[in-house]
Amino acid sequence: MTEAVPRPRIGVGVVGTGFAARAHLDALRRLPEVEIVAIAGGDAARTRALAADHGARAYPSHLELLADPAVQAVHTCTVNRRHFEVNRSALEHGRHVLSEKPLALTSEESTELVATAARARERGLVSGVCFNYRHYPMVAQIREMLRGGEHGAAHYVHGEYLQDWLLLQTDWNWRIDPGEGGPSRAVADIGSHWADLVQHVTGDVITEVFADLATLHRTRLRPARAGETFAAGDGAGQPVAVQSEDHGAVLVRFAGGARGAFTLSQTSAGRKNGLRIQVDAADAALAWEQERPERVWVGRRSGPNLELVRDPASLHPRAARLARLPAGHPEGWSDALRNLIADFHAAVAAREAGAAPDGDVATFADGHARVAFVEAVMASHREQRWTAVGAGRTVPA
Repeated sequence: MTEAVPRPRIGVGVVGTGFAARAHLDALRRLPEVEIVAIAGGDAARTRALAADHGARAYPSHLELLADPAVQAVHTCTVNRRHFEVNRSALEHGRHVLSEKPLALTSEESTELVATAARARERGLVSGVCFNYRHYPMVAQIREMLRGGEHGAAHYVHGEYLQDWLLLQTDWNWRIDPGEGGPSRAVADIGSHWADLVQHVTGDVITEVFADLATLHRTRLRPARAGETFAAGDGAGQPVAVQSEDHGAVLVRFAGGARGAFTLSQTSAGRKNGLRIQVDAADAALAWEQERPERVWVGRRSGPNLELVRDPASLHPRAARLARLPAGHPEGWSDALRNLIADFHAAVAAREAGAAPDGDVATFADGHARVAFVEAVMASHREQRWTAVGAGRTVPA
């Protein structure tokens, strides 16, 4: 009997050394089909140390990493302002690309990246954007329940995304600097996740928004050396004017006629990563909370409410495939990210084998749509009126 020849592992290069990069590296180490071969970062000592931890080569820039012939796929995990440059360069150098969100800082940039990805796809390259909340098993379960039509059409979609890591005036992160993070903070950082998630599970598209945003701290104390994402400030630093939003509320309208609303905040004490969605349909409501990810709440008008618990044996096959552990063995955020990255590299392998990818990784077109959503929310807040997503114009109420 002839033994199967193992497929060569995909060589991966990670650009960035912060929270997102380390999360990607941890997930990549859990995938036997990939090999971490290179890491690029601006801080030489930090990059060398991280590369040594993963048995990889260290490079001072993404261009030098792209010159390494062993790098077949690139994970873009830098500060927001560099996403456009790194993503475009990687595709032009013939590499598969998985980008952290946002895809780019402006819709003009993301439009160009969508076109670049389309040309790259003709050469067999795969591209995707990291909207990792799609990849929880119970999120997939809600999506399949809604797609199956067993509860009727959605008419109201609502929820929240609340955090507290920027509550204090002394809290600081590079996202507060518009030169690094872009003109929007809370909406771009967490509101885009909520918007992507509800559109993914409903299969519907947000077409119009009405936003009211606020900034709790008009000045913050910027430390001499910025800390890690989610790290508390040290109480010292120079006062810096803040231009981006800390919290707010957004009304949304969907193409299919449903209405929606959500609140978002990075200044809500006690809320660490409080992402929640609820879809109200004809005969049931389906709700999911990221901090209780193993459960879906099913609200009913007639009869008792239900709670579905993650159990691969009872989930829809599209949801069960994302469950890596048996029921009763909790899975969470890092597992969802691992699912996303596994889906992406399965798509790479499928494309290289001439097959069609089968996964739910957000495309560059999805990433562009989320950039347009953020721009519409910011424009709506400035003008205090309904604003069309991606149309660059206001819409009468």
